[in-house]
Amino acid sequence: MTEAPSSTNVVAAPGRHAPEDPPPGRSLARLAVLNAAVALAYAVLGVLALRLILPPDFVSPIYPAAGLAVAAVLRWGRPVLPGIALGGAAVSLAIGVERGHLALLQPLLVGIGGALQAWLGAVLARRWTGPHPPLCEPAELLRFLAATAGVACLVGPTVGVAALWGSGAIGPSQVASHWLAWWIGDAIGVLIGAPVSLALFGLPRRHWAPRRLSVALPLVIACALLFGATRQVADNEEGRRRQAFELEATSALSSLADTLSMPLTALEANHSLLLVAPHISRADFERAHAERARAGGAVHAVGWAPLLRPQEVPAFERAAQADGYLNYRVFERRRPGDLQPDPDLLLPIRLIAPYARNRPAMGANIRSIPQARAAQERAIATGQPAATESFPLSQDVGVTLMGVVVYRALYEGGSTEPRDAAGRPRRPLGVAFATLRPEALLHGALPARAGQLDYCLLDATPGSQRPLLAGDARCLRLPDTLPSQSRELDFAGRAWRLVVYSPTGLPALEGSAALPFAIAGLTGTALLGLLLLTITGTTARVARRVEEARLRLRDSEERFRTIVEHAPIGVVSCDLKARPQEVNPYFCQLLGMSVEQLKARSVMAITHPDDRAEDSRLGMALIRGELGRYSRIKRYIGAQGQLITVRATVSLLRDAQGQPYRLLGIVEDIGEQLRLAELERTHEAELAANRAKNEFLSRMSHELRTPLNAMLGFAQLLEADHDPILSPRQRGWLAQIQQSGWHLLQMIDDTLDLSRLDADQLRVRIEHLDLEPIAADSLAMVESQRRRLGVSIEVELASDACELRADATRLKQVLTNLLSNAVKYNHAGGKVWLRARRAGESMVELSVSDTGPGLSDAQKAQLFQPFNRLGREVGGIEGTGIGLVITQRLLALMGSELRVDSRLEEGSTFSFQLPVSSANQ
Repeated sequence: MTEAPSSTNVVAAPGRHAPEDPPPGRSLARLAVLNAAVALAYAVLGVLALRLILPPDFVSPIYPAAGLAVAAVLRWGRPVLPGIALGGAAVSLAIGVERGHLALLQPLLVGIGGALQAWLGAVLARRWTGPHPPLCEPAELLRFLAATAGVACLVGPTVGVAALWGSGAIGPSQVASHWLAWWIGDAIGVLIGAPVSLALFGLPRRHWAPRRLSVALPLVIACALLFGATRQVADNEEGRRRQAFELEATSALSSLADTLSMPLTALEANHSLLLVAPHISRADFERAHAERARAGGAVHAVGWAPLLRPQEVPAFERAAQADGYLNYRVFERRRPGDLQPDPDLLLPIRLIAPYARNRPAMGANIRSIPQARAAQERAIATGQPAATESFPLSQDVGVTLMGVVVYRALYEGGSTEPRDAAGRPRRPLGVAFATLRPEALLHGALPARAGQLDYCLLDATPGSQRPLLAGDARCLRLPDTLPSQSRELDFAGRAWRLVVYSPTGLPALEGSAALPFAIAGLTGTALLGLLLLTITGTTARVARRVEEARLRLRDSEERFRTIVEHAPIGVVSCDLKARPQEVNPYFCQLLGMSVEQLKARSVMAITHPDDRAEDSRLGMALIRGELGRYSRIKRYIGAQGQLITVRATVSLLRDAQGQPYRLLGIVEDIGEQLRLAELERTHEAELAANRAKNEFLSRMSHELRTPLNAMLGFAQLLEADHDPILSPRQRGWLAQIQQSGWHLLQMIDDTLDLSRLDADQLRVRIEHLDLEPIAADSLAMVESQRRRLGVSIEVELASDACELRADATRLKQVLTNLLSNAVKYNHAGGKVWLRARRAGESMVELSVSDTGPGLSDAQKAQLFQPFNRLGREVGGIEGTGIGLVITQRLLALMGSELRVDSRLEEGSTFSFQLPVSSANQ
């Protein structure tokens, strides 16, 4: 199909087997005459087709010149391509001159595109159907049409529309519709024009010559009749469609505009109510707005939000709770993009109706909403209604619709004016508001987007972040070709634009659809041509199809048998008494029996006794026709007496008279599936237990920290209080309290760390570090412990091993844990070594060694089990048994691994490696 300012496509191209070059006897003059004839025929058909230009895309529903071009290349090969290109250029030039759009390059490109399309169609047709397709069989016809009307017809529209766009004949918004219309016209043109042309000059002539009267003539007559009828229908349609759209659009705009005024009416009613009853109770407020609380009302919510200072909040909350809002509290929304709370003023929602669907918004400080704060300040400053931009409402959870809130201020003394008669500003008391969802509101005014109209509401206020308030996003870039009407609205200080448009162009009037009528008629004509081509096939085609069908049936049976024989599922066919007649190898393998053994007994004999009654009942129901099939889990008894759990699906086969004939069973071994399901349930239970343990540890640790911090704080205050001065004995007790408290606090911190590590909630930050200050801090952490136990610590840090990459806090924690363990589990007067040295080019090895009692192999195997102190739970050494576990997991987070080298009575060495800082490599 083609559009007004251009022509359509042409074809040309021979296949490998066609004579693409003229035989020696053909003179250049004869070739020139042939090209001139092809060009003339192409141009005449193209111009005639474009006389049938139809709305809404102003295209021709058929372009038979495309079919002529394909047929010409199939018959004469590549030499006729110049004639096709010349004919296509002539059609495009003629239409351009007629419509006042004269451009020489555009017709040339259109002609070349038509020739390329014809060449590609002929090449594909020869490859898929042979050098001279007789088009007798449906499959051959489908391949021919797929090559010529399907694939090849994509070329002409693409080149032609690109030429029109480049020359300015059409705009970007028209490209898609013109391309589709062009393709439809060319495709239908091929469907009709190619068979007619081939009947006139196609090869082999013994197939095509008899079809001039049986195929070509009926198609030509049908097309001529359809052309005349369609043109008559389309002559007066355009005016009626335009008038219908304007009437419907004007009515829709009025209805939508009236609907948008309803929230402002609700706001005024709410504002008036609060003026006369500023301290109205919840019950009275909801009673007053009961009509608006109905589902589907004009507004989503109406309410009241007073201005408060932070110190007034507690009394305000108590008053709201006494008014019936039992759990009322003032809160901040904390949504992305919300503002920081105003330290001086709050604007919490105190009253709202209807309460049920807006309950989550109660108590929200709406001054923290950036879109709302601007409107609130404008309403307070002017005393007039002020609308917000659209934003997610506080009461909405999981709702994608945006909302708009309209505010109007109330002032001290019950006034509606922001200033008194002397021009002094009045103190604002708060804001009355009405909330609406524009999409839901307008949807009710234009339900189901009646007729062929659609609408959208745009916020045209300068600086608006979300211009689309309701409707489809395409309104933001509405094509000029779509009919539309709009109306500008001043909605509480914001510039809104209401647009009504027809997304499919001018509405299609009932009983007036020229283009669909033409396309449907031409498509039917094309299908008629295909039917005629099929009917006029030779009897050889029928015989060939029968033979091919027989071969396919035999192949199908072989494939089916192969599938059944090799399928990893049991297949068994039984008579009506459940005696196996045919079984596949897998069923034999499943039961461990041969085919002869299975045929010698019934299926009931190999079924578990507890399952036989149900099998018998279901089998009888199948035979009686009460069931179509059934599926159940049952047990078989194998050759060795083993139980085999399977899922058996049984259906009934009937003979040609519809009588029950055989029972067919499909048997699937599900034993492994059941075992896997049990393992999965066990695994889930273990995961749940681990999560419960972590949650318990985390909660208990947090609960213990609060009283423990209080105990330590008061102990420090008691130590610092010199009135009266504590005795040395009391100070000793106090020191014991503090020492035990700090020890318990460290245990709680370790427990929290372990819980966070188990929950994968602890993160590390890898950075460039200097080892010396971290080592010094770690040594300071164990200094008092070292002195108390009389252990010496030696530090050996190689100069080239002090720059590394790790998390500073976690590395300090690792070194402190290792040094503390080395000091605690050491002999009196023992030694500890902290060493750092280079390990290769890119790593630093850190180690902590001690002269303690060492570890046995059994102890090393249990070393990293949480809360396992390796038999040292009793004694004077403090600990929880999780320090090394935390150390190991922290090092794993930093990409390292803790290694242990220990022997009984020879001490222990704990070491790990970290990467060298890139600046020190």
